[in-house]
Order: sequence, then structure tokens, then C-alpha cells
Amino acid sequence: MRSLTSTLKSRMAPVVLLAACTTALAAPHAAAAPNSVAPGSTAVDLWVKNYQGLGTVKGTLSWDGEGGYSFVGTADATCDVASRVTAWLEYGGAGESWKQSAEADCKKSPRVADVKVSGTLNKGEKLELRVSSWREWAIDAYRASAKQVYTIS
Repeated sequence: MRSLTSTLKSRMAPVVLLAACTTALAAPHAAAAPNSVAPGSTAVDLWVKNYQGLGTVKGTLSWDGEGGYSFVGTADATCDVASRVTAWLEYGGAGESWKQSAEADCKKSPRVADVKVSGTLNKGEKLELRVSSWREWAIDAYRASAKQVYTIS
């Protein structure tokens, strides 16, 4: 007659072997997934109201999947009745200071500015974008849209 311990060991051996095989097969796949992003692009449409004026940025954000990104589009500023309004793209990694693109000015011709910016982020860092606007003759002249956050690296 076999002891209870030897009976349990013989019945548990296939379960232990199956668990070891499953873990060995799953581990390499799980290790490769974190922080991998495929290259791609997306349309961006940002706006902020500044009293009666309006600042917009529209274009395409593209990324290479390894931290490199570029944005190509336009900034536009629409004036209210009496005041000058400007608008520009602000961008940068979540841990960086905001950088600024070319500025659109509703009192200049053309009032639309071409926006072409690019950069590189560290692995796992997210890109933040927003449109900002300034209006002359206002106490709180600066306004910014809510930031849009993109995972590109």
C-alpha cells in the first residue's frame, strides 16, 4: 500500500509540469509587450475661444514607434470686433516644458501660419499638445485649450 504523500505526488506531477510549461511559454511574449507602440498617425483638431476670437490648430500627428514624432498642419487666429488675436501650437513630452510653434495672427496677411514641428521622446513618455491664444486689450489675455495626450513611444 502506498502512502498518502506518494499518491499525492504522483497525481500532482502532471499539474506541476503543465504549470511550468505554460509559464515558460507565456513569459517571453509578456516581456516583449510593454512600451511598444506601432508607427502611425492621427488627425489633430484643437481650438480655444478667446472672448469673441478663436484660435485653432489642425493637422496630422505622425510617430515612428520609437519616440520620434512630427506634426504638420496650420494655426489660425480669428479676430473679434476690436482686438488682435494670435494662436499657436504648444507641444512637448509630459516631463518637458512647453515648446511653441509658429504663430498665427489675425491682423497679419496671411493670418494662417504653417506649423511643422518634430521631436523625440524617451521610451514610455507621452506627447502633449494644446492650442494657445493671446488677445490684446484683455486682463486675462492668454487662453489655452485642454491638452491632448498621445502615446507615441
